[in-house]
Amino acid sequence: MEITLTDQTAVIFGAGRGIGEAMATVFADAGATVYIADLIEENSKALAEELKAKGHKAVGVKCNVSSYDEIDAVLAQAEEETGRLDIIINNAGIVGLDSFLETSQEDIQKLLNVNLMGANNGMQAGIKRMMKYDHGKIINTASFAGRHAMKEGFAHYGMTKAAVIYLTQAAAYAGADHNINVNAICPGIIRSQMWETILESYEQAGQDKETAWTESLKHFIPLKRGDQKAEDIAYTALFLASPLADHITGQSINVDGGAAMN
Repeated sequence: MEITLTDQTAVIFGAGRGIGEAMATVFADAGATVYIADLIEENSKALAEELKAKGHKAVGVKCNVSSYDEIDAVLAQAEEETGRLDIIINNAGIVGLDSFLETSQEDIQKLLNVNLMGANNGMQAGIKRMMKYDHGKIINTASFAGRHAMKEGFAHYGMTKAAVIYLTQAAAYAGADHNINVNAICPGIIRSQMWETILESYEQAGQDKETAWTESLKHFIPLKRGDQKAEDIAYTALFLASPLADHITGQSINVDGGAAMN
């Protein structure tokens, strides 16, 4: 069965690269008009041009997701230009590698501003705008790190992702009366720019980057199907955005090769 999103408008925050780029590409391929919002404007605009060259409808915009007003302005632009707002994906995020005791107050605040408040802003502004349509799909990118604490670090990164999982449920209640579904996806280890940052930290500590990557896969991922790809997350998002998932809301779906089995 082919999933199509013809004539639908999708706004994807944090779509300039990595998982967000894969989502924008998959949604554009499915027929949606895609608004690619990213803090790095050149990334969002470059991807939009690439998709338009393939015959898709795409718009690249700059957005700092820690600002409610900036998120709302992007949603307003999408509404004004297309006359509708069907799908919102809150994918923007930054990583924090340090242990609980080693993470600075400044780094904790940065993680909260982007990972937690970014998702919160997208859900709050999104539900308020989608209410008048009496339908909508909102999808958040959480993480398997939000399922349980890890000895290796990621303490406050995982905290923000656990909070995203909780807020996904709270927002699902808020949207339910207006037929707005709110769900989250918890990816595992994907060699995106975020994981390149992690591997660089291993390299700085004296480890070979490729060895560190292989060992991380063995350590975290039970299912031995090779590297997980960003498209694995994008296709799950496509399913959640489709009519096939109309009765799924308030859920956080692990797409992680078994890293978190709950």
